[in-house]
Amino acid sequence: MALVELRDISLIYHSRDGETEAIKDVNLGIDEKEFVAIVGPSGSGKTTLLKITAGLIAPSGGRIIKSDDVKIAYMPQRDGLFEWRSVIRNVLLQPEIAGTNMKLAREYAEELLEKYGLKDFEKKRPSELSGGMRQRVALIRTLVSKPDLMLLDEPFSALDFQTRLYVCDDVLRIIKAERKTAVLVTHDISEAVSMADRIIVLSSRPARVKSEYRIGLDKNLSPLKRRELKNFSAYFKNIWTDMEAPDE
Repeated sequence: MALVELRDISLIYHSRDGETEAIKDVNLGIDEKEFVAIVGPSGSGKTTLLKITAGLIAPSGGRIIKSDDVKIAYMPQRDGLFEWRSVIRNVLLQPEIAGTNMKLAREYAEELLEKYGLKDFEKKRPSELSGGMRQRVALIRTLVSKPDLMLLDEPFSALDFQTRLYVCDDVLRIIKAERKTAVLVTHDISEAVSMADRIIVLSSRPARVKSEYRIGLDKNLSPLKRRELKNFSAYFKNIWTDMEAPDE
């Protein structure tokens, strides 16, 4: 059984000019410990679908099926770190707002910061960190709430290309080490192929699931190393061709 299942999800925006159908009859299951990437044309509703999964937007139709104890965390495009708070205080923001046991939360936060090379920076301000380090801090902030499912909304889009490659390695390594389930929305096909177990291709608006790809690259390799594999380019070409083809 899927950890989370989207069943017949649709979304219609209402405005003075009438109705706009953004998403139509999307069905998608996300299995435990799976890393899923969602790609599609610009404006196809990738981020909207992620926000519906997170419970930030209510769908017009359909439902999300999950157990009551499944915790979902959403990581937006920008790291959203507050300059007036230190690294450790940024990481502890969610437990602070939720009113959870701060002693236990701090112990877990410090454990994660040490585990992923940021212990010496916990009293620094975000402006003192590199772009890659900021993304690691944002990821650890998401992990501190101990979610079952992590939703990543183009988390590397603000980074330069070289930093982006290395941060992809960091992020996947951390997610796999913490045994988390994740869904990544990205416009970068190479990024999706290098990181995901499965890729969902959305059609143009109204978004439907156009196709699905199981990625058979060596899971023991980092995303950077997967890009060097011979069949990497075949996955890229097939998905690119699929996205460019007219919707049926």
